[in-house]
Formats: sequence, structure tokens, C-alpha cells
Amino acid sequence: MSALFPVIVHDVMAEGADCVRLQLAAAPGQGALPRFTPGAHVDVLTPCGLVRQYSLCGDADDPAVYELCIKREPTSRGGSDSLCSSVEKGMELHISPPRNAFALPAALRYVLIAGGIGITPLLSMMARLQRQGAEWELYYYTRNPDQVPFKERLLAAPYVNRVHIARGLKQGYPAALSCPEADTAIMLCGPDGFMQAVSSHAIATGWSPAQIHTEYFRPTEMAPDDEQAFEVVLARSGRSITVPPGQSIAGALMAAGIEVSLSCEQGMCGACVVPLVAGEGDHRDMVLTEDEQASSIALCCSRARTPCLTLDL
Repeated sequence: MSALFPVIVHDVMAEGADCVRLQLAAAPGQGALPRFTPGAHVDVLTPCGLVRQYSLCGDADDPAVYELCIKREPTSRGGSDSLCSSVEKGMELHISPPRNAFALPAALRYVLIAGGIGITPLLSMMARLQRQGAEWELYYYTRNPDQVPFKERLLAAPYVNRVHIARGLKQGYPAALSCPEADTAIMLCGPDGFMQAVSSHAIATGWSPAQIHTEYFRPTEMAPDDEQAFEVVLARSGRSITVPPGQSIAGALMAAGIEVSLSCEQGMCGACVVPLVAGEGDHRDMVLTEDEQASSIALCCSRARTPCLTLDL
């Protein structure tokens, strides 16, 4: 981690249904904020003492303030929750200088693809490409398009005719991937399963792996080592099956000889979604909306927040 320096919270705003956008300004006596290039990120020392990385989603050509967008993680160990709940306007935070491992390459055309909060590094790319008069389009996959972060920005001029928003890959992969072009760069960011599904599809369609530029948005607030076993009860038979740490519900069911409908196994297609009768799911898919999560669960990737889940199986 780079040395940290102080900044002042210039503003705090709600963004979409479950995110908070922070504007950070230079602290008195610190001079101007360091310039950054599209795709860059900073380390942030959160109020709870944990360090987290966040992409800079503002305009790299007008860095009077840095903009960050933080998603409230339901499984937060304190980092995202403390930024969303504790940060106030005028507060001092400490961040690192910008670093970029996801820079725009030289190309004649750009296909930007985001899953969930993976939209954040692509926002500064959009601003730069639009200003340069480049040919580009964005495909944004999100659980709830009606409450998507940055909706007003994305669906306003000059972006609206270049932006495509969908709930998940079950509605189709980006149309721009159907015809590989050698002079095109694919900029891809999102959760692991989403990234793997899109990359595999692009390569199978004929794109070169060298054309696919990625930045993974792994759920840094998740703690796989802390996963606990839980029980799954099959409502129709009353049978109970233990799901151990590190195994999906689908895996545990199949190991017990129970047939499960699977397709992508990444939480992207919805083939394994079943009714949830009782208990609270730890939803890790990209298919179900928040309302649907109360009564359904994707078996291939989700776990439980309660000791027991009852499924309509």
C-alpha cells in the first residue's frame, strides 16, 4: 500500500438503491489532488481502520475532486459499512495516490462491459472516450435497472445512445461481442463469475484474449475463511442436508444424490433458482432482484445467513 495523505469529504450523496458516492477534495495546505488516468483506483483508510480499494469514477480530465462510489455490502466486515454509515461532509479521510492497473489501451473502438459495482472504473473511461470522439459503447448488467447507480448520468446526453442496461446475462451477452473486430478493445469489470462468463463467451466467439482487458471486483468484504456450515431442509420430503464451508448448496445437494438444474454455475443464468420457503439467503448471484431474494435463491453460488434454509424441493 502506498503512503496515505489527507483529503476532505466535500460531499456525501446516495447513489442508486444501495451505494454512497463520496466527493473528496484536497485538504488545506496539501495542494492540488494528484492527477489520474481513467481506470485508476485509490486505497482508502476507512473509519473502522480497514483499508479498501475503490475506483475513481469522476472525470480524469477535471480532477478538482475525486469521486468514489461505495456499495453497502451485506456481509461487510466493517470497511464499506463504515464509509456508507459514518462518513460526513467536512470529515477528513486518508487515501493513497492513484494507481492504475486497468488503463485504456490504444484502439479504434471500445466495448465497455460492467457487472454491478464494476461500473465505477468505466465511468471515467466513458468521459475520456466521449471527449476524444472515440467509438465506444457500454453494456451494464445490474440486478435492479430501475435503481442502478449513476442512472441519471448514463441515460442522459451524450451517453444515452451508447449505453445498454440489462438485469443479467440471461437477457443476452453484449451484442457487440457477436462480431469480433481486431481493432477493438474490451474493457471488462465486475464480480469473478460475471467476468469469467463474459470472457469465456468472447473467446468462444472469436475474440483474442489479448483484446480483453479486465479488473476484478472481488467482494473484499467477504470472508470465505469464516464461512459456517448450515442446513438445507427439503420441504417436500423433510430431508435435511448439511452444506459445509466452501461448498455451494448445489454441490451439497448433488453429493447427496439430489438432481439440480445447473447451467453457468456462476450465478448468471438463473437455471438453478428455486423457491426459498424459510430462512435468509446470502445471495451471491447476478439474477435475482432484492424483492425476489426474499422468496428465491440461486443454488450454484449462494449460501445462508441463518442456520437453516428451507427450499421448495
